[in-house]
Amino acid sequence: MPEYQWKLTIIERNLLLSNWMNLIPEAQERMLEEADELMAMLPFSDRQRLLASLEMLQPHTQAELHQKIQQILGSQMELHAA
Repeated sequence: MPEYQWKLTIIERNLLLSNWMNLIPEAQERMLEEADELMAMLPFSDRQRLLASLEMLQPHTQAELHQKIQQILGSQMELHAA
């Protein structure tokens, strides 16, 4: 199992809407930071799946976290376009 896999599993589980709503705001913010940091080491298929999770979660976030998700999605789009 790749080293990143355990972290990806935890992040994906916490990004599920039912779990996300139970996290305190600080934990939500940390999950987004962890997702952003993890992007660099993920293979394409895992990265796409994580991005899709973030996109689905975005309408259910507070403004500050909504902006953080936008930054993550935007930076990944820039990397993919380059």
